[in-house]
Amino acid sequence: MSENTDQPAEVLLQEEKRSLDPRFAFVLMVIMIVCALLIGANKAWKKNRSGVNEGFELWLESNEQRCETAYNLLTVADRYLPESNSLTAAVRTDLLAMEQSATMDQMKACVEAGSRFLKDAAALLTDLAGNQDVLQDARDSMYVKLMLPQAVEQCANTAALDAYNKAAAGYNDGMHSFSGLLARLTGIDFAPVVDTASENAG
Repeated sequence: MSENTDQPAEVLLQEEKRSLDPRFAFVLMVIMIVCALLIGANKAWKKNRSGVNEGFELWLESNEQRCETAYNLLTVADRYLPESNSLTAAVRTDLLAMEQSATMDQMKACVEAGSRFLKDAAALLTDLAGNQDVLQDARDSMYVKLMLPQAVEQCANTAALDAYNKAAAGYNDGMHSFSGLLARLTGIDFAPVVDTASENAG
């Protein structure tokens, strides 16, 4: 009696096993493999991008130095020139652009603003250096003739941008590989590269 009760269950189990489509198992295996590859590529290229991110942080420091120099220059200029002065207005515009576009996706715009700042700052310093009121103030005269020109000159250094571009270019080359392609499918993208010549364009 017991054997008769167990037999239908065994038969049903065997029929269930036979009913499983091997193609379903194959598709499931392929999906699992693809997911594993995508997850692995995503993690690997996030790690690879750390060098680019470090280079970007160094470039950010150089951009902050430019912004600080712009603020210092405007502080002196505002003591002697009206707010409507075209030279100070140009530096303010450059400063605003450098602050608002200091992101990796907007590096090009920020670098171009930095390039304009070098030119506009030089013009403003030349104007201040010929201002008689500035010359009569020993402190501001020293700022205009010595300290601020040196600060602006330091802002022209492209070492940080060069280092970033080198890291970004190497990273982007790797992104053309198979694993890089998989990473791009998960949302990992190329790093922007900004031509150093743009920084010194005048």
